[in-house]
Amino acid sequence: MPSISLLPKSHNKPVPGLMRFLCFPVCLGVLLLLCLLYCTDMTNSCPPLVGVVSPREVTGYPFGDGINKLNSNDKFNSLINSEKGPDNSRNNVHQNRRRAKKSLISRRLQDFRHEWLRQRRARVDWKNIIKPCADNMAWGLVKEHWGKTNRSNATTSDIIFQDIRPAGEFSKILIQSKTSDNRTKLIGGDTWRVYVRGPTSVAATVFDHNNGTYEALFLITEPGVYQLMIYLDYSLCDGFKDPPRDWFIIGDVQGANHRNGTLGPLDEYLVKHGHRTLNITVTKAQLKAPLSGK
Repeated sequence: MPSISLLPKSHNKPVPGLMRFLCFPVCLGVLLLLCLLYCTDMTNSCPPLVGVVSPREVTGYPFGDGINKLNSNDKFNSLINSEKGPDNSRNNVHQNRRRAKKSLISRRLQDFRHEWLRQRRARVDWKNIIKPCADNMAWGLVKEHWGKTNRSNATTSDIIFQDIRPAGEFSKILIQSKTSDNRTKLIGGDTWRVYVRGPTSVAATVFDHNNGTYEALFLITEPGVYQLMIYLDYSLCDGFKDPPRDWFIIGDVQGANHRNGTLGPLDEYLVKHGHRTLNITVTKAQLKAPLSGK
């Protein structure tokens, strides 16, 4: 039988160092787990912040992806902005309309200034008035293609364009000169006279574009129905030619009623070339701009 002294003495044996080393992280992990569970419970029981949309308030959205993904979703952002979206869009539409209206008024005011200055200059710019006939003003001179067969006729001539504006704005028409046999002319030199008669009367300013077309510009200040009386006084620059000194000796008291051939190639100097009429309607004034400083 073995001796008692040979048996191992386990009650006095110390705990190994490895066990002591493992106990500390286990206890620390348990403590951190308890803290995490406590924080999670406090977070779930806390009410949502004011002004922040909770995921539960969003209908039709798949929960469980996290609040960060929810905030980055396009549908969620559009839902947040939907409350103010219609108001903002209506405001933008109204602002765009106001800008467009202001831009239109500004352009119409610029057109008015342009036509006003253009009309005033045309009435005193004598060089520009006689420009189409500058080399065809001598009595008895007949240039090539400017013979009697190329005289204009009011009855065959056409009004190819008309821009009738509201009262207070400049209106215009464009006349295309034609010969008696309805041939379109490509040269200037005609003398057109345009009267506007209605609630008010005014004489139009006529521009010779030296290509067979003539622009009549006029300003009507009162709305209503008007009649344009369009007269062709002269053709082929006859209105810019001075008659000979013995004009009143050869003819009668007014110098008219000459015998055929007395005046040579200009025997139709005072022949009436007819007139035309055009009815137009002018609406009420739309351009109302306050005077600066008033």
